[in-house]
Amino acid sequence: MEMTIKEVPSWAIHRRLYDWVLGFAATSMAPFALFGIAFVEAFMPFVPPDALLIPMCLENRSKSLLFGVIATCGSILGALVGFFIIASMTNWVFGAETIQALTTEFEQRGSAYVFIAALTPIPFFAFTTAAGIAKLNFGMFLAACIVGRSLRYGMEAGIVWWIGQPAKQFIEKWFNTITIIACAIILLGWYISTQLAANG
Repeated sequence: MEMTIKEVPSWAIHRRLYDWVLGFAATSMAPFALFGIAFVEAFMPFVPPDALLIPMCLENRSKSLLFGVIATCGSILGALVGFFIIASMTNWVFGAETIQALTTEFEQRGSAYVFIAALTPIPFFAFTTAAGIAKLNFGMFLAACIVGRSLRYGMEAGIVWWIGQPAKQFIEKWFNTITIIACAIILLGWYISTQLAANG
């Protein structure tokens, strides 16, 4: 029996974009495409770098760690664009009261919000921009981005390097759940340690 390939509708722009991204996986341009996609996705809605990172790692497992580093570096640089440039461009959209409320909230939990977005499926770009608008401490912002993105892309690349082809199904089914649980554990540990330090 012949299998027919279902054509992607012309209105399904995101699906077409996703397929276009996957087309880079086995080409020599893949590392550059991965860096560019990770860069853009950190400050605006776009296809997640994971969509290209995983096939690239499967194509060349020995370079999985390198690909994870490329995705991390691109995402961190893109986060700086969101923090400094996009935040300044969109600042006028919000009223003074909204910005003040956002600033107050980010002063208390801003680094945690950025870390959660960097590690989990929550849209990262929204929080890089919000952190810039709220003028979150830059050192805390950068640290949250580096740790969160390194964990996310490092774990994905490491899982593919470790178990190969079955990693794709495993990541698609379980990875987001794992990152949410890991994030909760890390934040709980951070909260307990800060409380112990405050009471000590």
